[in-house]
Amino acid sequence: MKVPLLDLKGQYSVIKDEILKAAHEVFESQYFILGPRVESLEKEIADYCFSKYAVGVSSGTDALLISLMVSDIDSQNTVITVPHTFFATVGSISRVGARPIFVDIDPETYNMSPEGLERTIDAMPRAELARLKGVVPVHLYGQCADMDPILKICKDYNLVVIEDAAQAIGAEYNGKRAGSMGDFGCFSFFPSKNLGAFGDGGIVTTGSEKLYEKLRMLRGHGSHPKYYHSLIGGNFRLDAFQAAVVSVKFF
Repeated sequence: MKVPLLDLKGQYSVIKDEILKAAHEVFESQYFILGPRVESLEKEIADYCFSKYAVGVSSGTDALLISLMVSDIDSQNTVITVPHTFFATVGSISRVGARPIFVDIDPETYNMSPEGLERTIDAMPRAELARLKGVVPVHLYGQCADMDPILKICKDYNLVVIEDAAQAIGAEYNGKRAGSMGDFGCFSFFPSKNLGAFGDGGIVTTGSEKLYEKLRMLRGHGSHPKYYHSLIGGNFRLDAFQAAVVSVKFF
């Protein structure tokens, strides 16, 4: 017998009526991109993740990408992350032109080793250290990376911390939730994730009002107000339908 890696039909059968109702409301409103549905989900996710703000985006990959862009990380910089992760983590770093540097994982948690992070930074030549701008710890298997020592190291070196929490929404660490500890928390709503949409989608959490406003700008091609572009962003907007589906599943 062939056993599928993932079968979402059982889950759908339980919430089918709620999904169809939410979809009908979106279709009737004809408000398909961003709007009230997305804003409502942003508040729900921000509250759940113990974060002040959340910005809905087009995918988990774009959540990582826009966080790097907001941090002004580019070809002049290097970013530390782990090799034990989905390609999007490293791909996003490379996509903004930065050079990824790998730190090994802890053999028990499979998440970033704080000791490995410290050793890697300590061993960097002065010129390399000057280029280092960020760290992307990845939370996997329902548990967060050991964030307290990671955050301390990053604070000592003034590094941006982007939590890749694509597979860890709701995971907790010392009373804090994934996505609330670094400068950014990046989540994916890919259908196979812990909280999945009916297509691509994602969200970025942050505790900084300044970063929140820049995230919102870059999500829509750097436009603010509409059609006035002071920055170059991208088309990273979340669909209202996907937000509606995630909200149904969320509750």
